Amino acid sequence: MDLPSLVLSATCDDDLVCAWRRPYRDAFRVYTGFIAVAGTVFALVVATMIATHWRSGRVLPVAGVGGFLGVWLTLAWRLHRTALLVGDAGVRVRWLLRTRTIPWSRVSRFRTAPDVLVRERLWIVLIDGRMVRTPVQRASGVFGSVLSDGGTWLRGSRYDTLLDALTGEMRSHGVTPGG
Repeated sequence: MDLPSLVLSATCDDDLVCAWRRPYRDAFRVYTGFIAVAGTVFALVVATMIATHWRSGRVLPVAGVGGFLGVWLTLAWRLHRTALLVGDAGVRVRWLLRTRTIPWSRVSRFRTAPDVLVRERLWIVLIDGRMVRTPVQRASGVFGSVLSDGGTWLRGSRYDTLLDALTGEMRSHGVTPGG
């Protein structure tokens, strides 16, 4: 059993930590996590330089780099955490700059439809007919989609398995899909 499956199947006593989970595995998060960690190490080096050179008067250029790294790390961390999450409270859609939580009582169904950058994206259809865009898309072609917005690419059966899992989550929370 690999680590992500082990983590998802482990019991958790902390409701705050275990309140939300990804209903799919996303290997791309290894790469975005690496970028965030590498940036953190570099930011620590810059912070050390600021701490050791503040008396020499060369703080401004180093502080500028430090400020840039702070913004970059924040964006890298948010990109790393971009996901579609489920929990007892509903469905959480986390994008780079916005997080939205939709209670299960407002979810009508999940569907696949085209979007601006991708051919097939997972959408949440609300009971009033409006649709909420998610970061999950069906991969097409060898390298996924030509364009991407930081979301997750799932191929064929993994995408279909996610749709089935989301429908099962709806039923387990007392919501009839499409109704």
